[in-house]
Formats: sequence, C-alpha cells, structure tokens
Amino acid sequence: MAPQADKIRSFFDSEAFEYARNREQQYSFQSQKKLVLELLDGAVEGARGRALDLGCGPALMEQALLERGYEVWGIDASAQMIGHGKARLARHALRERCHLAVGDIEHIACADGFYDAVISMGVLEYLPDYAPALREMHRALKSGGVALLTVPSRISAYHFARGVYNSGVALVRRALGRRGPAGAAPGANRCVPWQLDRQLAQAGFRKLASRACNFIFFPLHDEHPQVSLALNRRLTPLSTSPLGLFLGTQYIVKAQKKG
Repeated sequence: MAPQADKIRSFFDSEAFEYARNREQQYSFQSQKKLVLELLDGAVEGARGRALDLGCGPALMEQALLERGYEVWGIDASAQMIGHGKARLARHALRERCHLAVGDIEHIACADGFYDAVISMGVLEYLPDYAPALREMHRALKSGGVALLTVPSRISAYHFARGVYNSGVALVRRALGRRGPAGAAPGANRCVPWQLDRQLAQAGFRKLASRACNFIFFPLHDEHPQVSLALNRRLTPLSTSPLGLFLGTQYIVKAQKKG
C-alpha cells in the first residue's frame, strides 16, 4: 500500500499547479460541484456545523462550504495541493473557519462523531479497497450526519467502450510482441454504483439519494471535445434517470450515518 500511496502523492504534487489553475473551469468539475452542493443543502438542520472535505485538492469546494455556514476542514495527501488551497483562501473573509492540512482518508485525525458532513470528490478511485475509507468516514460523522461521494462509474458507456478499446490494443500489442504501459494508471478503481451502495450499507450508512454526472462518449470526447461538451450539457437532465446511471461517467451518492 505504501508504494502506491507514495505514487499517488507524487502524481498530485506534480499536477497541483495545473489542477489549481484549470480544474475549476472544467465543465466536468462544475457539474459535480453543482450536484454535490444541491444534495448537501438542507442536510444539516439549523446551524450547519462542521464539514470535512476529503481529498480537498487546492480547496475548490471550501468557499461554497464556508458561505453555507460550515466550519470547514480539508485534507489531502499532496502537500502541494494544500499549499495552493491555503494561498487560495488567504484573503477570504471566513478564512479562520477553514483548516487545511495534509492527511490520510483512511486515518482521519479527529474524535469519533466530530463532523456533520463529509465530502469525498474523486478520491475513492485511488484506493485499492473502498471499505477502510468508508468505515473511517462513518466513524468521523455524527449520528445522522451525511457523506457525499463522487466516484467514476465502471459501467458508464464511456468507460466501458474505452476499456474494450484498450483491451483490444493490448491484445494487438501482445500479438506483435510489443510491450504496453506498465500497470494501471492512478485512479483506475472505478465503482459499480449498486456495489458502492452495498458497501455504504455495510459500513453503517443509509442511502438517501444519488445522481449521475458527465455524459461523455468514446471516442467522441477524445476526437471532438467541443461537440462532446455540447452533448454533455444537453444530457445533463438525465442525472436523476435510470438511463443516466449507465451514461454518466460519474456516480454521486448521498448517504446518512444511521442513528
């Protein structure tokens, strides 16, 4: 596990500058952010309480959380990401209510039941097994607190078609005696939505809602990104439909810690 964790940390340290500069402008992130915040709104009655952003990156969610009344903690494996996040919030009026630090999603430094809400956007796919992180989220949440997760979907049309294509390329390479890429890229552990729902239940959560997000298709998205973006926007209303579950590349789920 340690070599893989080091590999992921190094990858995000190297990507931190581009991520901080470009990620917020990407429609894929904007769509996820909008849906996560819609699901989060109204999750905690009265005072908003404490929110934890796991894998917070350069603090792209923190301003919205602060403005909703939360005191916010954010952790990330990458020190470079945390540095960009602190710089981003340095002049924010509510910066004293935001606490960013290097941390581990599987070992959250907090007392049991400390948080009212936990957000994990684009993190679980970097873990070989979701279960330890889900158990730790459950421990960190108050009874009745909510977790909001976004994870790439293995069953989406895009990932399925691209996977078939990549498998075909690998077969041809082997037939020709050529070596392919060495192992899967970081972030390859995509979810099967109903299996993730089952894992959440096993960790002590009750599913409240789910959404699909980012409707892109292979090879259209790779060959004609502007056409792909236009189609993605047109298909966004499918986020709550059963069909959307198989077309959206991201699965978003809201779950509550059972009392």
